[in-house]
Amino acid sequence: MSNSMAIAAVTTTLQSILFLGVRDELGSGRITTLPLDKARSKEEGNQVNLYLYHTAINMGWKNIPKPARPKGTMEKPPLGLDLFYLVTVYGEKDSEAKSHRLLGRVMSILHDHSTLKAAEIEAATATELPESDLHKQTEQILITSQSLTHEEMSQVWRGFQAQYRASLAYQVSVVLIDSKLPIDLALPVLPRLPDGRGAIAQIFTGEAKLEEVLLPNRQRSAQWGDVLILQGTNLTHPEMQVHLTHSQLSEPRVLLPLPGRTESELQVQLPNLMAMPEAAREWRVGFYTLSLVIPREHGRWSSEAWPLAIAPQILSVDPLMVSAGAVTLTLTCTPPVLADQVVSLLLGDRGIPVTEVEALAEENAVTELRVQVRDASPGIYVVRLRVDGVDSIPVDFMARPPQFAANQTVVIVE
Repeated sequence: MSNSMAIAAVTTTLQSILFLGVRDELGSGRITTLPLDKARSKEEGNQVNLYLYHTAINMGWKNIPKPARPKGTMEKPPLGLDLFYLVTVYGEKDSEAKSHRLLGRVMSILHDHSTLKAAEIEAATATELPESDLHKQTEQILITSQSLTHEEMSQVWRGFQAQYRASLAYQVSVVLIDSKLPIDLALPVLPRLPDGRGAIAQIFTGEAKLEEVLLPNRQRSAQWGDVLILQGTNLTHPEMQVHLTHSQLSEPRVLLPLPGRTESELQVQLPNLMAMPEAAREWRVGFYTLSLVIPREHGRWSSEAWPLAIAPQILSVDPLMVSAGAVTLTLTCTPPVLADQVVSLLLGDRGIPVTEVEALAEENAVTELRVQVRDASPGIYVVRLRVDGVDSIPVDFMARPPQFAANQTVVIVE
């Protein structure tokens, strides 16, 4: 899913990636997004200019319905776009040697970034485009180089009456913008019952609808104790519940709406496992489906299910400072990690499988993990725990601005 800010979000993300990659070579220079005839008007320092020179409808998506739409719906497909960028570099004081050095670095960066990752998009747009939701798009956004001939490149420059300069052309695709038209939902077909009896239909007037699940701090997964905001229509039914279903739990976990809900919004809170240790043994880290449920005389009514990832919570890491070389780290986490779960320690950009797991006293409802790290190099490392594909969130959101949590940052010294 993505809204009309998608094009601006792509440009902002590319600008951020280039800046982070070339800032050493760039020095006091800038990454600009100016038309070709204005890119170098008053600049003297190192400069990389990123210019969106063409957009096109992606024909492959023009007539494709939106993925994973509910059965029986008629929905206008999303607008698929291909974006074409021209990257031009300028050396400090028009030095060609410095421009060539920048050019090589830019080509290397974009070669290594064949896709725009959701985390990169979210980080780049958090300040300037907080309403952008391009990071939620399920379809991959690919970056591919374009082999424009010298004549084709010259035509682009001639259109701006600007002096030609060697440039790089890239295509970013596919960028999807959701349609704002309402969905037409068809009624289901009622099958006949055995022995020729007619079908039984139960009518529920004022059907509730779940349209969005919002997590705090624009998180990609929920944390224990988080308040989730559910948006939709007709959400005030007095018996409404929120069910979280996990494939390895025999029964769904039931949450009740918090006070103060409206027709269009309600809130539920995940249990704080440190304050409620007895609840920790009833939950698992991993992927759930969330749905609205209303009990009825015969069975129950349930809304369309939404995916929800719930992350493990690291409680402590020991030691927080250690000498380089072979390192043993001990982590405690909640809820308890079970024997059939796949666990890895993420130390910086390294992934280390966890094989030694010890369940602590049952009343604590936590697990202790001991991880051997070979050839640990000096540096400051943020520690994360990945359980069944869901990563812990090592961020202290109470700090202003938010920063990595001190109790999940390990310093490795010489």
